[in-house]
Parts: sequence; structure tokens; C-alpha cells
Amino acid sequence: MPVKPTCGPQGDSTDDLMKVILAIWGIVGTIGSVAGFIAGAGAVVTILGITASGLIWLSAAGAALALVITVLAFYWDRCLGSPDGKDACTAGVINEIVKSFSSTSEQIFWFTAQHPRIDVVVKSEYWDEVVQLALFVKCANDSERSPILQGFYHSDQVCAVGLGSLIGAVVGGVLGILAGVAIAAAIGCAASGPFYILCLIVAILVAAIVAAVITLIGAGVGGGIAGGIAGTDEPPSDDSGNVLHEGDYVSTFGKLITYGELLGARVYWFVDRTVLHGRSSGSPQFSYTDPDTNLLEPACPPRVVIE
Repeated sequence: MPVKPTCGPQGDSTDDLMKVILAIWGIVGTIGSVAGFIAGAGAVVTILGITASGLIWLSAAGAALALVITVLAFYWDRCLGSPDGKDACTAGVINEIVKSFSSTSEQIFWFTAQHPRIDVVVKSEYWDEVVQLALFVKCANDSERSPILQGFYHSDQVCAVGLGSLIGAVVGGVLGILAGVAIAAAIGCAASGPFYILCLIVAILVAAIVAAVITLIGAGVGGGIAGGIAGTDEPPSDDSGNVLHEGDYVSTFGKLITYGELLGARVYWFVDRTVLHGRSSGSPQFSYTDPDTNLLEPACPPRVVIE
């Protein structure tokens, strides 16, 4: 029997999508810090000729743009990026099925929705696929801590919502900038006096917050409209159209990648084919000994064993 992989981190894992988002908000924070510094310096016409009005416009535009780019980053990750993957086939028992829009965050921020996924406790002969290039190994919570391969199924609804959210964020961003600047201007900071600097800083923050909120609202409206037009996807199914359930024995074909959003675990992006082989009499959390014993003829090509 192959050596069972060690569960958990295999090295320094990274989430590329989160890196992009943190970088975006780091830039926004820098803009805010610079704006606050300039405002705190007490000059109406300041460094590079930026006026108090210009700072308000800059803060509103920066907040709106950061959110638009964040929505774009999620859409790119889910639907536009084409990561290189390894063609593979593995087999095992489905330990869990995770639907799209199933988490609280996905129901609030629709643009973050992920494609539906099955988590398969694989037969021990496929453990090499679990660990090859992996930065993290996910395991079931059974007594054996059995290794899992996760497989994503492409969702047209997720991509439609992502695109709709992006369009809505752009429209909302434009409206948000205008509204943020208008509301900040209505605060009416006098050009002199002991509270001018404090008033200006408040106006800058108000402009940014209003722009960000309206941008998010636009993303939500756009995503909702697009999702309604696209309709609900069918749940993951096998090649014959049979809906998959926890406890099903399956063989899955597709491209394996190392996916940063799941801590660098090896996943199918996406599952191209699924062959159903019946159902286990057990229940999650499954041990690898179940498919090792009961799934004797997977649809995968025979593996070459090197002595």
C-alpha cells in the first residue's frame, strides 16, 4: 500500500486571489493615509496642487475603484482564468457536496460565489495525485484521516452572477463617486477655523464610504439580475445525468491544479467526466478503506505500479 499523505499544510501555502484583494485595499489605505496627511497639513492647495475638493474626489474614486477591481478579481478567478492543469482520473467515495451560494458570505456578496464542488475520499492507489504539487492536503474526519480530492463543476450561473456583479459594480461605482462627493460637499467645511481639518477628514471618509456602499449595492443588483436571467444550475451529476449524492462511488476525470483559495490543495478545475459506480452503505465521514474494499473496478485507466 502507498504511504498515506500527511494531512494539513505541506509547505507555505498561498491564496493568490486574496493577495490581489489585500494589495488593492493596501493601495486604498495608502491613498487614505496620504489624503489624511495632506488634510492634516492644513493646506487648501497642497502637494501636487491637490485641493480639498480634489482629495474628496480622490477618496471616493479610490474606494469605488478598489471594489470594482475586487469584483473583477473574483470573476477572473472563477470564470476567466485558465490555469494549466494535469489530466487525471481518480476514484473514491463522495464525502461531501458543497453547492454554490451555500455560505452566508456568498448569499450576501454574490460575486464571491464558488462553483459547486464534490469532496471525494479517494482510493489509496490515487494518493500520489493528492500530494503531487500540493501545498495542503485535505482529509476526512474519520479515524484514519483519509485524504480527499476536491472537484469543481463549472457553473454557468456563478459566471453569469460574476459578470452581472462586475457590470453592476461599475455602474454603482460611477453613481457612488458622484453621490459621495455631493454628500461630502454638503457637509460644508469652512475654509478656515479650528475645526476645518477635522471637517475635511470627515468629508473625505464620508465620500469614500458612500462610494463604496453604492458600488456594493450596484454589484448586488447586477449580480441578482444576471443570476435571475441565467437561472439555477442543475446539481453535479454523472455522465448519464444522475444527480450525485454523498456516499456515491465515483470516478472523476479532469485537470488537477494547485488551488490557492483552498490553501494550495490539489483540485479538479474542472471535472470533465463523472462515472457513477453505485453507493456506499456507510455515511460520512468516510475512510479510504471503504472505496479500497468496495470500489474494485473504477473507470480510470489501469495505473502502472513501479516496483
